[in-house]
Amino acid sequence: MKAKIISLFKWFYESFIWLFIIFLAIDIISKQIIMNAGATEGGLIADWGFVRIRYVLNPNAAFGFGADNPTVSRIIYLVVASVISIGIIAALIIKRKSMKLYVRACLVLVITGALGNMIDRIFYASTNYAVVDWIDFYWFWGYNFNIADSCVVVAAFMLIIYVIVLEVKDAKAKSAKEKVQTKQLSKTEMERLENVNKDDEKATESKEEN
Repeated sequence: MKAKIISLFKWFYESFIWLFIIFLAIDIISKQIIMNAGATEGGLIADWGFVRIRYVLNPNAAFGFGADNPTVSRIIYLVVASVISIGIIAALIIKRKSMKLYVRACLVLVITGALGNMIDRIFYASTNYAVVDWIDFYWFWGYNFNIADSCVVVAAFMLIIYVIVLEVKDAKAKSAKEKVQTKQLSKTEMERLENVNKDDEKATESKEEN
């Protein structure tokens, strides 16, 4: 029984379902707090100097991408987010044994972000089904965002770093392999030259004897 419980906890940890639950809950709760703060759309709720809390409704996708018609943007986002989420979930299930935990965590964060904003577009009739954005780093970034957006962006950067590290490791391994091959070729060439020299010495000795 104890072994089964330990195995279950290990599976739960390595599945990163807990990560999904935590960040999705934070995203939903934070948006509810912002909507209930009494600010009008676009209104400033708090200003902490380096970051502002501003209530903004975004009918489009990330960075304002989307169609002119909010309904069309909503449909496009729901379709794209659903396809991506289903694809990632399928990959997590099919590749669960061979997938690195680091990559698994990144993909779970992507799903969390996609579903977090999908909830806005499906259930938040009071916001006309727009995404609730509230984090405003106004001094260097022109777009407001939320926890769901942060999950996707952080996961993307983590995956980029992972790919770069893999490329560097592959390049070093390839370089080391080429050095070994070069050394082996050099050793083979030296052995060949030594054999040639020995043959020449034997031929010289044979001529002197004759």
